[in-house]
Amino acid sequence: MRRRARDGYVLLALFSLWNGDGMRDLLSWWGFGAVSVALLVGGVVLLLHERARTKALLLSWRSVPIALFMALCVASASWSAYPPLTLVGCFIQIATAVVALALCVALPPVRLAALFAVMLQADMVLSLLFEVGVALSPAGRILPFWTDYSANVPGAYYWSNGLIFQGGRIQGFTANANLLCFQALLAAVVTAALAQARVVSRRLLVPALLIDLLVIGLTRSATVIIAGGVVIAGALVVAGLRRFGPRGRIAVLGGSLVFVGLVGLSASRLSEPFLRLLGKGDDFTGRLEIWRLVGGLVKDRPVLGWGWIGYWAPWVEPYNRLVIRDGVQYLQAHNAYLDIQMQLGVPGLLLLVAVVGSAVYRAIRLALTDRPIAVLPLLLLAALLTQGMAESRLLIEGNWALLVALSVALPLPSQSAPATPAPAASEQDALARS
Repeated sequence: MRRRARDGYVLLALFSLWNGDGMRDLLSWWGFGAVSVALLVGGVVLLLHERARTKALLLSWRSVPIALFMALCVASASWSAYPPLTLVGCFIQIATAVVALALCVALPPVRLAALFAVMLQADMVLSLLFEVGVALSPAGRILPFWTDYSANVPGAYYWSNGLIFQGGRIQGFTANANLLCFQALLAAVVTAALAQARVVSRRLLVPALLIDLLVIGLTRSATVIIAGGVVIAGALVVAGLRRFGPRGRIAVLGGSLVFVGLVGLSASRLSEPFLRLLGKGDDFTGRLEIWRLVGGLVKDRPVLGWGWIGYWAPWVEPYNRLVIRDGVQYLQAHNAYLDIQMQLGVPGLLLLVAVVGSAVYRAIRLALTDRPIAVLPLLLLAALLTQGMAESRLLIEGNWALLVALSVALPLPSQSAPATPAPAASEQDALARS
């Protein structure tokens, strides 16, 4: 496959993965499904074309945790409360993982990161223009196309409520303020990492970051703002670890753990004014009630869970009327880890810990080298895992694809590697090559 075709595939796949709600609002579920099938077919073609690299990634020990997790998802159909939907959810999960793997072999990691930044920054501009257009339209708001709604449809079901000139939260083309805010954070992180590595001109960094900060200010997601703080803290810790020797690194890690402990102990006092500043309630916008209800399902099936489903199907027990607030039916636990425990029980949670632990360990080791954008995987993981505390997006679409890509492709740098290592000779070290 030619380079331009690969670039086009990567951009389309990334846009679709990170704008699923907007794509469905524009094209309907059938249209979005057609695009998804086309991307899956393209991914399979790419993987077959790059057989050697695909085989190296799949047969590496790095793929074992994520492969075991997906195998557990499939196996859960044997005890699931909704076996057909479990198999459908597994197909979607594996198909998304196939596209993620195709992105890993399609391009070198630095170019892949550059196209990711291009997509994210373009999405920020598109979302701002979209919001302006909606606000200036005669209706002042817009519902998803191809869907009939009642006259009293809740505001949460609108593609955009056109509030950009009224100081309200915008949803952008993404169709969700929280998801758009998270994309803005990722855009800032990836663009800054590329600029630091001189892959992107630093003259473009300031306007790009200003756009990202504007979107964050217009979306105001408390979860994403907290994730941004974690990302900044992670970058500072890495800078400290790079600066000092073994003893200094121990001191930096020890100080970081003490700081995290102090923040955790004082969280109850800090959270209330912070949430009030962002216009949130002290129940984390209803999440405490959602967690209580999901916790009840966990108690009903504590060992193996209810069976894999991914995002909840709104027509099946026990999700059909589990969480309804202000006329809006919620289809996630708003906590990826609680969601996995509810669906896959203790084995699922342990395997997720293995997936995350393996990826984070390799990301830390990689961040201490001088390879191009070496710190980026760790910062992306910090953002993903923090968002997973208040959203279940880690289980689907772009978040899941990113976790799969990092889990499978992150290399483990040799302990004896020099400060500025030579390019990796093995093609299987996909994220170490540029």
